[in-house]
Amino acid sequence: MNEICLTPIGYVKSPYTDLNNMPKNTSESNDVMAQIVIDKKYLECMSDMKSGEEYMLIFYFHKSEGYEAKVHFRATGPIMGLFSTHAPRRPNPIGVSSIEIIEVEENIITFKGVDMLDETPVLDLKKIY
Repeated sequence: MNEICLTPIGYVKSPYTDLNNMPKNTSESNDVMAQIVIDKKYLECMSDMKSGEEYMLIFYFHKSEGYEAKVHFRATGPIMGLFSTHAPRRPNPIGVSSIEIIEVEENIITFKGVDMLDETPVLDLKKIY
């Protein structure tokens, strides 16, 4: 297989700076706010984003190292195959979270539903229809 190279489009400004205090998923952080700072060269790509809309935030688990084939579901649940979970330690450490946009101002998107660390690289955003 060929190697794939991705370039972040921005990064997350999150209140979570430590893996130990970070929620395991967005249902644990529904009302916690954060921001996505998008590179200004992508401003036109943001032209239709509005408050109240839901998006898939695709990001890179930049603190993840290695992986195990079986893990505990949500860290404490039953042991499951890795691909049946959202565990951050993966062969390709890519995460996906559903977020709700609160505000879009210039290249900064304020959202709720943060379950990622501060300075997490953002790979893409896709509207949920």
